[in-house]
Amino acid sequence: MKFIKKHIKFLVLILTCLLVYAIYNDNPPKVNYISLGDGFAEGINSYNAKDYGYNMYLRDYLKNNQKLHTYYQNFSYQECTIRDIYKDILINKKDQNGVNLKQALRDSNLLTISVGLNDLFYENRINPQLTESEQKQILKKINQDLNQMYQTIRKYYKFDIYVIGYYNFFPHNSVEKRMLEALNKELEELSTKKRVKYINVDNLNNNYLENPNSFYPNSQGYQKIYQQILKDLDI
Repeated sequence: MKFIKKHIKFLVLILTCLLVYAIYNDNPPKVNYISLGDGFAEGINSYNAKDYGYNMYLRDYLKNNQKLHTYYQNFSYQECTIRDIYKDILINKKDQNGVNLKQALRDSNLLTISVGLNDLFYENRINPQLTESEQKQILKKINQDLNQMYQTIRKYYKFDIYVIGYYNFFPHNSVEKRMLEALNKELEELSTKKRVKYINVDNLNNNYLENPNSFYPNSQGYQKIYQQILKDLDI
């Protein structure tokens, strides 16, 4: 009896911890998932139409396993660049439901990003005539923009970021192929410094690219990307 009285506070603490542990296991924390980026994040298919993207497969996985609480997809759009994500956060862009981006980032504990392709092929008009010096300048600017984007995201979002690489289907030895390889390298190397997980999608092949004039895969290709994410998913 004296022993119990002497150690009552310690026993109460142990019981409290056990109770919290039991509650936590019965009610595991839910996932608030936000997807940012370009047409890959939006699920654009080989024929330039919205389709079933990798984020939708991931959303369904979380939902089917009773892990999903909220899913924010409406901040992704086909023409999005690295700089656009930075600007969208600064202006606190709202989606169709009136949810603002800063709050969505604060509330989320899972974030996937596809961005960088537009920075190469639409903003900089990559072509065979680019000099080596021009290529280096483009990549330097992309590196600066990525750093600024991650720094801004980290003001509101504190968990792991999953950045998706791009499948490189350009002809061997072309400038386009080298530049896209360099973009993937930038994304991968920065991931080691920014608490970002880089998702390599080199396992995609032309079977998932139905239109030779499009960057975007079909739904089976997006499913492959989702499966790559799932391998590294830490939830």
